[in-house]
Amino acid sequence: MEIPFVVNARKDTGLNNSKVGIWLFLASEVTLFGGLFSGYLFLRLYADYPWPERALPILPGLINTFILIGSSVTVVFAWAALKMREWRKFQVHMSITIACALGFMVLKAIEYNAKFSHHAVRISDSGPVEGYGILEGHKKKVVLEENDRLHVVHKENGKYPEESFDANRIVFKASEMTFTLTRPVHDAFVIEILKQAAKRDSKITLVEDYAVMDEDQIGKDGAEKTKVLKAGDELTTDALDKAENVFLDSRAHDSAIRTNFEKASWAWIRDEKGIDKPGYNIIDLEVWKERRKEDNEKLKPLMIGAESGITFRVEPALTLILEPSWMTSNGRNTEQLKLRDDTVIKGEMLESPMILGVDAIDFSFTAMRAREQGLDPAAVIEKSWIVQEPQLKAIWENHQEWLKGETARLAKKDREPSDLDKYRVTWQKIVAYGQAKEADPDADLAKMAEEQTLALPGWLDGFAGADHYNPEMVKHFPEVSIPRDKVDFESTFTPKWNTYYAIYFTITGLHGLHVIGGMIVLGYYLFFGRKMYDSNPDWLANRVEVGGLFWHFVDLVWIFLFPILYLM
Repeated sequence: MEIPFVVNARKDTGLNNSKVGIWLFLASEVTLFGGLFSGYLFLRLYADYPWPERALPILPGLINTFILIGSSVTVVFAWAALKMREWRKFQVHMSITIACALGFMVLKAIEYNAKFSHHAVRISDSGPVEGYGILEGHKKKVVLEENDRLHVVHKENGKYPEESFDANRIVFKASEMTFTLTRPVHDAFVIEILKQAAKRDSKITLVEDYAVMDEDQIGKDGAEKTKVLKAGDELTTDALDKAENVFLDSRAHDSAIRTNFEKASWAWIRDEKGIDKPGYNIIDLEVWKERRKEDNEKLKPLMIGAESGITFRVEPALTLILEPSWMTSNGRNTEQLKLRDDTVIKGEMLESPMILGVDAIDFSFTAMRAREQGLDPAAVIEKSWIVQEPQLKAIWENHQEWLKGETARLAKKDREPSDLDKYRVTWQKIVAYGQAKEADPDADLAKMAEEQTLALPGWLDGFAGADHYNPEMVKHFPEVSIPRDKVDFESTFTPKWNTYYAIYFTITGLHGLHVIGGMIVLGYYLFFGRKMYDSNPDWLANRVEVGGLFWHFVDLVWIFLFPILYLM
């Protein structure tokens, strides 16, 4: 059957099928991105923390803007070439369009990679510090000395010592572990713990028997519980799986018994007592409370009631080196750790500092909270750990010196510094302060700021952010050790860090998928459209026109994205 209006337009609308379809599709896309943009504006206007401003490198976004605008022009040229029956020109212009799309995605990948490798640590009594702590080439190896202190080591003959491990791990001396059976135990955690125990000759054994009553023995006189695991059994993934299966079976049995009693009680209330009311009215009645009390007494001997956790003793105490991402707690509890599978490890927190090459300091949140409490932000900041750390204190003092000059410069224009100027020290400023002091230790940063002679790094110097592989730049980023009890939260610049980056990755990621989808469709017309062109050139021209409409929409979305995310 031939479908009408595939190529030719309807006389009443002047549109063919594909054009009607693309307009309907674009209408749905407008609602999708419109909702995302509206959500972004709502979250920004009502944010309860200082919203990041001008946090993204402008140059990649600016280049990508021109790339997409250029590709929108070339896709029109490709369509026009088909209308003029010039296949070769169509190939050239469509190739440029696809090359632009590839270039856009490459720049976006560079930008994403910079975010994934840039670290941030929120200090408990002050704001966040940013920097690099996980980049290849900047990773630190440490060894644990006999006094339980960490010591940074370097390569010897091209290799690190065998006992060394990556810095920024949690180091904890474990004496007891309790595994929760109400959710699956993460085997990877157990395997790593056992591996470290074997390496350090520690035994992890069950404290007491894990025993449950068999279903066929429930309620019988003299019935004894069956030992699933015996005290002294060593920790293994199989032992945990066995205990977990028994616990789940017992819970299913107990749940079924409890449900039957509930049904019988509701029937008794309704039939024997003649009370037929909604449940939330019945539960307040004395007759219901008495019935439930009787049920609970009858339930006890029928329930298996298996323990939901099993505890293992560690002898001798085992020094564990764990990934921070394994924790649900941030390591500030010095007596126990809680892993993501709810495993609780008791013992003693050892020295586990965060070693970070700091390239930014931000007191915006500290200042906001201080003002809310009627306190002077400057006084609160002066008491923070960041300002007490010698190297970071030097940066902050340089910034205060620069701020005096900047305040004087703006005062001449009847303006004053923003909170971003006052409380955020960017990597550009850290480098500029460092270079100025390196050239002249007595450099007057206030005067340089007032006269605007302080040389900040240019856009190309930090194309996607601070260049952590440039030795001339890195030497101005102090490497500091942040005590673990000061670390309130740590993350790379991913959705985990804050709402701003969650929205940034959501919208730009979705837009990137549209770019990839459009590139695939346009690439299909370029590489496999010859047969369609030979059959009917207008047929391919219509398809390219529809693809071009989608591509213009992708370009339009980015034109809105760029100023909202990059410039505001």
